[in-house]
Amino acid sequence: MAMIEKKNYILRHIVLIICIVIILFPLVWLISTSIRRDNAAFSPKLFSNRLTAENYKDLILQTPNVPELINELNSITSYIGKYSDLTIEEAQKKTNSYVNNLEKYFLQTQKEFEELEQAYEEIFVLYETQYKEQFYKDINEIRLEDSELLQEQLNNILELSQEMGITVNFTNLQTMMQEYFTLRKEIINNLEKSNLNKQSEYYIETMNTILQIPLNTNVWRVRTYRRWINEEPEIEQYGESILQLGESWKATEEEIQLMQQDIQNQISEIYSGTYNQINETQNELTNIENQISQLNLHQSTLERQNKIIYNNLMNLGDILKVEHERVKSSYEILKNQNLTQVEGKLPLFGEDKLFYDNVQKFSQVMNIAYENLNAIDSFLQNGLVDTVGLYAEVYQFLNANFDKIYAIKDKNAILPSYQAVKSSTLKMSASIDELVPLTQQYSSNTIQLAQFSEQLSQLRESRQKLENELNILISENEETLSNIEKIINLPFLIVYVENTKQEITNNYESVNYASFMSSKYYPGFIPDRNRYIIMRWYNNLLESRNLFEEGRQKLTEIQIQMEENLQIFKVNLDSYLSLNHGGNVTRITPLSEMQSLYNTQYGKASADIARASRLASDLSNHTEYRELKSKLRAIDKNLYNLQQSWSAKIRKPFTRWLLNSIIVAGITAILTVMMTSLGAYPFSRMRFAGRKQGLFFLMIIQMFPAIMFMIAIYGILKFMGDYFGILGLDSLDGLIFAYMGNVAYNMWLFKGYYDTIPDSLEESAMIDGATRFQTFWRIVLPLSLPIIAVVMILTFMNIFNEFVIARIILQSESNYTYAVGLQSFSSGPYETEWGLFTAASLLGAIPMIVLFLSLQRWIIGGLTQGSVKG
Repeated sequence: MAMIEKKNYILRHIVLIICIVIILFPLVWLISTSIRRDNAAFSPKLFSNRLTAENYKDLILQTPNVPELINELNSITSYIGKYSDLTIEEAQKKTNSYVNNLEKYFLQTQKEFEELEQAYEEIFVLYETQYKEQFYKDINEIRLEDSELLQEQLNNILELSQEMGITVNFTNLQTMMQEYFTLRKEIINNLEKSNLNKQSEYYIETMNTILQIPLNTNVWRVRTYRRWINEEPEIEQYGESILQLGESWKATEEEIQLMQQDIQNQISEIYSGTYNQINETQNELTNIENQISQLNLHQSTLERQNKIIYNNLMNLGDILKVEHERVKSSYEILKNQNLTQVEGKLPLFGEDKLFYDNVQKFSQVMNIAYENLNAIDSFLQNGLVDTVGLYAEVYQFLNANFDKIYAIKDKNAILPSYQAVKSSTLKMSASIDELVPLTQQYSSNTIQLAQFSEQLSQLRESRQKLENELNILISENEETLSNIEKIINLPFLIVYVENTKQEITNNYESVNYASFMSSKYYPGFIPDRNRYIIMRWYNNLLESRNLFEEGRQKLTEIQIQMEENLQIFKVNLDSYLSLNHGGNVTRITPLSEMQSLYNTQYGKASADIARASRLASDLSNHTEYRELKSKLRAIDKNLYNLQQSWSAKIRKPFTRWLLNSIIVAGITAILTVMMTSLGAYPFSRMRFAGRKQGLFFLMIIQMFPAIMFMIAIYGILKFMGDYFGILGLDSLDGLIFAYMGNVAYNMWLFKGYYDTIPDSLEESAMIDGATRFQTFWRIVLPLSLPIIAVVMILTFMNIFNEFVIARIILQSESNYTYAVGLQSFSSGPYETEWGLFTAASLLGAIPMIVLFLSLQRWIIGGLTQGSVKG
């Protein structure tokens, strides 16, 4: 008997499992994202405990909440939008309904506040009565784990220091730390036993100050102690002890510095060559970095100055350019005059004397300014240098020949030019005084900037060279340097070790322990991010409740003012409704104030409530005790639901989009089945002229997608809509018409299926007296149910998910199909609403799933089911 060999398919199974996970991940992501409260595309937890069906409710039910009801009341009283055709009686009925709903929300909000307050109180009672001791037991277990870990690290480093020949004397530091912690514990015990107000901000600040490491009592003494002593004189007896604790810490820090200095001295002796070389290189690098920083600072200052000067010079340049052509033309005329035989004279007073004085000044100013600007590229490019150069030439000429020009200024050939250049000079004289100092300063700054750039370049080269040398030294002595760093940081490790030996008995100690151990005071100990989360648990619970109370107070104030305005609105409802009826537009003050209250005040309350909810959720995730976990999750859920009643939402007619797609896809699928089933029958059963050509034509048509005919279809639909009022653009019937272009492919499917049905069945029926249509209707179609189901499903699915054609034809939001509407969730206010987007995606799959399940028995049925009888 042959043995059956059992094959091993482990690798194949692994590949299949990986493929299944990859294929199913998008679906899992869709489902999980649609029910998560946060709207992030990806969450650290794929399966979050913060679940909600709110996204589905917002898409399907769309129950108006507080801000929506206020908007609806505004719309009704203004008779706008869908309320424009209401009578006063209808508007009154609608308004009363919305007002009642709004009042229900107000009552519900207060009820939820009371329930949440009670829930918080229950958690605090549970904590104090049942779980407090267990919490501190867990906290101290973590502390002891830290102590063991750090003690082991300390022993290893001490062994390492002995191997390296370094003697570490830490007895003094250890003793000082023990004395410090003893004194600190004594102060804390005294404060706890005192009659001081334990809830005051001074007490809380004092406790947190005492427990901080490093300790700084100077700020506490100025900011807290001096004010506290005026309110509670009893604190005076503890103030001296707290300040003494501060002095004790200063002495501890001095001891730490002495230890480090001693260690470094020993290292310098043992590793004098390498260690000193590295230190010298690092010092040189630090020095170069300081020089570069200073030069960069000076460079930035000069660049800012030059920017201001540049703008001022350009403003002056604009003034000079205005007179440029006029002065140039006048200069050309004056320069061409023969002045050799002219006997000169100078003006003694008046405008000509002022002109002469300015010419003398301009001849010097323009020449100096030209020399300052001539070497600066930016002024060469913008034309200022050429302008100033021309003026320098003009006024040098005028200054050298002014007496002769003045002597013949009244000649007809010279007078216009003389007057023009005089007028221009006097106009520019008011601004020209700034030209020389500005150009000198700019030129000087530019020279300094060039020098700084050269120095910076040299320093950067030196820095790069030193960095390379340092990197080589460090890489060659990496292990030694790492060990040296550990030994140098040994005093900080001792502080950590001694800190872990102090028992944690209250929340202040717990929170400050967690903060200190996570502070990297000792760089060799980096705990996990969530290691000390239990130590902050109670503090976070307090913060969550405080945020809730703050949010409650703010929201209650908003609600009280809204209720007052709503009462005024109810009393004057008839008058308000009559006021705007008939086309008037009058502001309804109570509603406007309610809207303004929401827009300006609710955001602050919402932020507090949202933060309280998030903290409650985080606390529940890091709580091992089931009772506390369930109550915290209930608080988180109730806070979220409270926000949903008040948060503004942008509504979209999603159910209308879904219905539009079902209508369009359903009608298109039915029409396609009717047309193609009838059209394919003659091609399968009959022989007629043009049959082959018709089949060939159908095959050619199906080679081209319907989108290629979109321009023609668009034109036809526009024409039909404009002139006949049917099958127009932005209509579902027009879209159905556009989708009917895919019948050729489906006709081939039907024709191929009809070919598999035996002709003998129809021939038998025809012998019994049936007509051709009767054989088609009673025999062929019932046998074709599988292909009918296939065509129906394929057509429905293709049309239901089609986007491009629908986006072109449909313009109004109310006529959108599912695919076009879904696209709107990817932009605008919905761009980050991933929960809504995924929920809409899943809801859109329901019609296709229902259709597939309802037709599946025909799809999997036999091709000739029912054709043979037993």
